[in-house]
Amino acid sequence: MEARQIMHPSDAKTIQVFRSLKGFDLIASIAMRYGYERLYRGENLGELIKVTDENFPEVAKALHDVVTLVGIETPLLFIYNSPQMNAYTFGNESPFIAVSSSMVEKMDLQELRCILAHECGHILCQHSLYLTILHIMEEAGDLFGLLSDTVFLPCLIALRYWSRSSELSADRCAAVVVGEETFQRAMLKLTSGLSEVQGDPYQLVRQAVEYEKFRDESLWDRLQQAGRIAFNTHPQMCERALEAHRWCKSWQYRQLTANRQKEVVL
Repeated sequence: MEARQIMHPSDAKTIQVFRSLKGFDLIASIAMRYGYERLYRGENLGELIKVTDENFPEVAKALHDVVTLVGIETPLLFIYNSPQMNAYTFGNESPFIAVSSSMVEKMDLQELRCILAHECGHILCQHSLYLTILHIMEEAGDLFGLLSDTVFLPCLIALRYWSRSSELSADRCAAVVVGEETFQRAMLKLTSGLSEVQGDPYQLVRQAVEYEKFRDESLWDRLQQAGRIAFNTHPQMCERALEAHRWCKSWQYRQLTANRQKEVVL
């Protein structure tokens, strides 16, 4: 799998702009290598549980299955204690994935592969490298008062818009690895927080259509909803479900899943 095959158009265009800015990659790489990456590596080893073939064999195998299909090197995997289902990835030279204990407990193995594939999609697309700039802007302003929210507000809004687009790219990776129905079921669990979901696995897709109809009833509704999510780093769950559903009807998705099935047979 190649990053260009799964990247959402808005994600791909923004990454292209980042790479065209002289020195941008270098600044992000230095900040990652000597700052955030080593900071979080120490935190993970000090505070989280490292997944190995010996202590969490099923979870370790799930990750191995995913990286084989995605085509990346196996990142370190950690489990942290939290009642909230969540997962994240970080790092450029030595990326890692962290998943919450609630995620491991409530997702079945195929759904857990979906979550891991989403995070591996971020690694494949090198999202963490560019998200570093967003972290620097936010934390420098909060901790040291070096940045003015007024001056950098347009940049922050633009970066968070890109962050939401990057999640859609990672969702595509997950859908390719596990199939759309499993992806939609995992989205239902993430949205509800439940360990079991019943009924239609495409409920969020149908709900997204209802949401779009509501949002587009008037200009005021569109502006109001856009303002409500402008600072979100992740898309709304129903939007993620619908975007994945639409992409799963594409030729690109069919080609990637056909290749995946050939690899499994081989």
